[in-house]
Amino acid sequence: MSVPPPATPAPLSARTPRPAARRALDAADFDAFYQAHYAGTVAVAFGLTGDREQAQDLAQEAYCRAWQRWAEISRYDNPPAWVYRVTVNLARSRWRQLRVAAAHLVRQRPAEVPAADPEHVALVTALRALPMDQRQAIVLHHLVDLPVAEVAREMGVPAGTVKSWLHRGRTELAALLGEHSGAGGEPVPPQDVRQRGDRQRRRRRGAIATATAAACALVAVFALQVIRFGGHQPPPPAQTPSPSVSVSLPSAPPPSPGPVRPVDAGDPILDVDWRTAVVTVPASPGCPSGRLTFREVDGRTGEPVITSGGGWPQLYLDREPAAYGDLTGDGAAEAVLHAYCLSGEEDSGDGSSRLLVVERATDGALRALGLPGERGALFTSVWVADQVLYTEMHPWHTGPRDYLMGMAYGFRWTGKAFAGQDVSSQYPPVLPTVEGRRLDLTGIADQVDCAGLPAPSGPVRPVFDAEGIAAAGDREWSLVPGTPSNGPYLPRLLPDRRPYLVLLVACAPDDTPNATSDVQPGHNLVVFDTAPDGWLAVARVPTPAGHTVSHWRVTAEGLRVSSGPASGGVGTDRTYAWNGTLFAE
Repeated sequence: MSVPPPATPAPLSARTPRPAARRALDAADFDAFYQAHYAGTVAVAFGLTGDREQAQDLAQEAYCRAWQRWAEISRYDNPPAWVYRVTVNLARSRWRQLRVAAAHLVRQRPAEVPAADPEHVALVTALRALPMDQRQAIVLHHLVDLPVAEVAREMGVPAGTVKSWLHRGRTELAALLGEHSGAGGEPVPPQDVRQRGDRQRRRRRGAIATATAAACALVAVFALQVIRFGGHQPPPPAQTPSPSVSVSLPSAPPPSPGPVRPVDAGDPILDVDWRTAVVTVPASPGCPSGRLTFREVDGRTGEPVITSGGGWPQLYLDREPAAYGDLTGDGAAEAVLHAYCLSGEEDSGDGSSRLLVVERATDGALRALGLPGERGALFTSVWVADQVLYTEMHPWHTGPRDYLMGMAYGFRWTGKAFAGQDVSSQYPPVLPTVEGRRLDLTGIADQVDCAGLPAPSGPVRPVFDAEGIAAAGDREWSLVPGTPSNGPYLPRLLPDRRPYLVLLVACAPDDTPNATSDVQPGHNLVVFDTAPDGWLAVARVPTPAGHTVSHWRVTAEGLRVSSGPASGGVGTDRTYAWNGTLFAE
């Protein structure tokens, strides 16, 4: 579909400045938000780090980032939850930095260490004494002000379980702390936070502009050389260049992901009824082992569950569909099941998710090969290709701390156990943009909702920084992260095909002091396929214009997307079926 080129934009200096009244209104709105929620955000960070100064630094950085995107975040249903998630991610980054410096700090530690603050020790001890699920429920409900129903949705458990955790957690904290005053402290003035956020934005854009200018300069030098030598390359130098001079050569394109081969319809493992299966399971910490007989019973929520029964611990099989594929190289398929282990009657199972790989012998006996993956992670997508088990493994209660948007993890069967397999060349992170791994939006540019801006002309290949922001001419692109359970980035939209990459891409007019007034960014749920130099956009999920996307998941019917009007109102759930070329509702 051809699109007429947009009208030539007016020079930046000639654009209508953003009204001062609007800027003042944004600042006043942000300041009120900051003052209302700062103490709770610091408490969240303090619960994660156990250090007051670090907690305050993390909270201020989270609010700096919120101010940079305030036009978008202020329209979210729950802006405090966004700040909370950013704070958690910053805390995780801090943990990784501390690991790198730990050895040096141990060697350099002073002979005399000052006494710790008794209040600090008491609070840290109390928080660490709580189970993770109780601690997280208390933080989300009492500090982030989420209602019980929202906490249940965030944690993926029934509301009754959340109420039980809150009751037990409050009782335990009361016994441990009595009336503790909290960890909030006096906030930095909000105008200082806004100024810091503005400085960060200017530095980021300055770096992009510098890189662009350098690239243009190199192109200009190359063009002059071509003109000078009449369009021909100059002769080679008479002498070999000095070894100290390095020449960067273009790297070979990354390998394409292996195909997901369909399992033979006659493979006997497809006939297994897991509700009555008998499986021999190897020993694993916190899980039962030996010959386990599964049965379907009513769970505590009234929904049927599949459990190994007997005494504790027990192994539960999730009702998520299994993934199938040959992992051992014998030509027969194995089943990859979602599972979790419960230690006792009071254990909710939250934070104990696993993957269970089961093979079927020639005599029909079922044997589990192992439980690959990190316990407590969210396994949002699982597939098998080239005898490798792939999974998108999001950190949740535990899980990989190195996870970034778009990554996958691989595991290969060695004959005795599952060993980690590096699949980063096939499924690398998409942030920040690196050479050879661009997101190409050119093919759907005429479909993108960019808050009223016309479709761009020419290639659309934005370069994103580590925060998911890309400034490009008159517009700013951003990749919108969600909670770990927001939806898979690598979903299996077709059962016999490798995953696509699905990203929530926001687009809005560039939000600089000389740009037009702030507007709600357009939300675009975009499907990408692999390409030699990165990812190529093949379709935009046809969500209603002006809707913000909050959640997506894969069902038997297709991609189910939750969205709602940006201006407020009732949200909707729509399912879009994908045929490999386009979506149909």
